[in-house]
Amino acid sequence: MNAVLQSISLGILGFFLVYLVATFTLLAMSVREISWYARGQGPPRARPGETHLQSATLVAPAYNEQTLIVQSARAFLASDYEPLEVIVVDDGSKDETFARLDEAFDLVELPLRGRTDLKTAPIRSVHISRSEPRLRVVRKDNGGRSDAINAGISIARGELVVITDADSLLERDAIARGVRPFEVHPDSCMAVGGGVRVANGSTIVGGRVVAPGVGVQGIGATQVLEYMRGFLGTRIAWSEMNGLLIVSGAFGVFRRDLLVALGGFSRATLGEDMEMTMRIHHLVRPRLREAHVEFVPDAVCWTEAPGTMAGLRSQRTRWHAGLLDNLRMHWRMLGRVRFGAAGTLAMPYMVLFEALEPLVEVLGYAIVIALIVTNTANWTYLVAFFLVAVITGEVLNTTALLIEEIGFRRYRAKDLARMCAWGLVEALWFRPALAWWRLKATLLALIGRRPGWGSIPRGEAILERPVGAMGTLTR
Repeated sequence: MNAVLQSISLGILGFFLVYLVATFTLLAMSVREISWYARGQGPPRARPGETHLQSATLVAPAYNEQTLIVQSARAFLASDYEPLEVIVVDDGSKDETFARLDEAFDLVELPLRGRTDLKTAPIRSVHISRSEPRLRVVRKDNGGRSDAINAGISIARGELVVITDADSLLERDAIARGVRPFEVHPDSCMAVGGGVRVANGSTIVGGRVVAPGVGVQGIGATQVLEYMRGFLGTRIAWSEMNGLLIVSGAFGVFRRDLLVALGGFSRATLGEDMEMTMRIHHLVRPRLREAHVEFVPDAVCWTEAPGTMAGLRSQRTRWHAGLLDNLRMHWRMLGRVRFGAAGTLAMPYMVLFEALEPLVEVLGYAIVIALIVTNTANWTYLVAFFLVAVITGEVLNTTALLIEEIGFRRYRAKDLARMCAWGLVEALWFRPALAWWRLKATLLALIGRRPGWGSIPRGEAILERPVGAMGTLTR
C-alpha cells in the first residue's frame, strides 16, 4: 500500500510540474504582450485601419439592488463613450429597485411592441427616462441573470452590447477601450472581455474607484491577487492565441447580431458567460476562420469580492459547477484543429488544470496526511510537494504583479507588500479550501445535483467609502 501511495504521489508531483511549465509559458506570453501596451503599442495583428464607431448598449441585470441601483445607473451614463444607451433590467426584484429608479430618473412607460428577438420570462413594462433619454428600464418576471440579459439584448438598439452587473463599477473609459477591437476588426471581432479587479480595500466615490487599495484581511487581499493573476496572468496570452474561452459576465462586449443569431445566453448553465464564449468558438470559428475573441486588460471593471469564507464557498462552488456544465456542453471542441487554439490548447488546459486539478490537489493533500499518520512518509517527497505548491503560487503571483507594474502601476508599495505577504501563505489555507469546494462541486455534478446562487454578503454603501458590509445579494 505504501508503494502505491508513493507512486500516486509522484504522479501528482509530475502533474503540478506540467501545470507549472504550461502556466509559466502563458505568463511569459502575457509579459511580452503587456510590454507592448506599456510602450503604447498594440499586438502586431492590431494594425489600425479604417475604423467604424459602433453604437453600444449597456445591459445591467438587477435583482434586489435598491441600495446601489441609482448610483450605478448614473455612473454607467457618465461613461466616456458615445453613442451609448443604458438598459437596466429589473429581474422581478422584491425590493424598491424600480421605485428608486423611477424617483431618480422620472420614468415614463413605453408601449410594448410585438415579440422580442429572444425568448424570455414575461416582460411587464419598458420605461424611458424623461431626464436622461439614454436610460431605459425593463421590468420583467424573475428568470435569472441569463434571462434578464436576454431581455436587455432584445430591447437594445446598439450594434454592440456591453454586459455588466448592476453593482459593478466601470472605469469611465472602460467601454471606449473595450470596443477598440471592434473598431479595428469590425468583421472578425466577435466579443471582447475586459479586466475585472477586486474593489475590496479601495476607496470608492460616486460609483468610481478613486484610490485602488488592498485591505489587511487575508480573504480580501488574497482575492485581489488572485483576480490579478487570473486576468493579467493568462487571459492576455489566451487572447493573443485566439484561445480565450471566457469573457467575464462582470464586463464583456459582444456583437448584438451575433448574440441574437446564437439564441442569447443559456439558462442551462451556471456559467453563462463562459458558455457563450465557448459557443462562439464552437459555432462561429469553423465557418469564419478569422473570427476571434479578445481580452483588453486596460478596459477595467471593479467588483466586490466575497468578504467571508461562506460567501467565497458559495461563489466558487457555483463557478466550478458552471465550468463543468460548459465543458460537457462543448466537449466536441476538445483537441480538434478546426477550432484553432481554443480546441487544441485552451480546452485541454481547462480540462486538466481547471476541471481535474481539484481532484488531484485534494488527493495530494490526503496522501500527505495518510503518509504522516502511518509514519511512512517520504520526507523528500513531502518537502518537494510543499515546495512545488509554494513555488507554483509564487511564480504566478510574482509574474502577475510584474505585469501590473509594467502596464498599470495602480497600487502603492504597501498594497503590493500586502499581496506578496498573503501570497506566501495562500498555499496553507486559501488554495486547499478552493480545491475542496471545487471537488464538492464536481461530486454534486456527478450525482446530478446543482448548487444554487446562494448568498454573498456585500458592502452597505460602497459608493462613498471603502468597501464594507452591505447586506445580502441573493440570486
